[in-house]
Amino acid sequence: MIDSTNFYEVIREFELLPGAIDNVSTQAFQTVYGSPRASLAKGIVYLFLSAQPIPRLVGESRIIYIGQTKGSFKNRYFQYSSLHASSKANKLKFEAIIREYGPITIAVCPFKRFGSSLLEAEGQLLWWYFQNHCEYPPVNYTKTKVRNDAVQA
Repeated sequence: MIDSTNFYEVIREFELLPGAIDNVSTQAFQTVYGSPRASLAKGIVYLFLSAQPIPRLVGESRIIYIGQTKGSFKNRYFQYSSLHASSKANKLKFEAIIREYGPITIAVCPFKRFGSSLLEAEGQLLWWYFQNHCEYPPVNYTKTKVRNDAVQA
């Protein structure tokens, strides 16, 4: 059984994509987003993780974003490498995270472990995060309506 109490234990089992985003440049994002492993990661939920934990309303967490994609991680993000490095809002956000909390890595996992659909699985992870911290990850704008306290592992 997976629930909010073992959420962080379970996400330690996610696969890390190679590399880390250690500066806010198109090249740094492309290196991680465009890796061969990122091309293979399909039908997944994923986490953007800072090297050091970020204080939250309750506790702290390395998770800065929770998302999902039907296609590959590369197809979802590679095209946005330049935007993540150069748009005013993204540049400010990612520079602050890297400066204060270290390089950003990406962790992936097949979505079916957490729900019957991509949206349900993403929502489940967001809900468990919320249960732990009383707020959503700092880069997430999407909220969830999923409110299952546990799922069968």
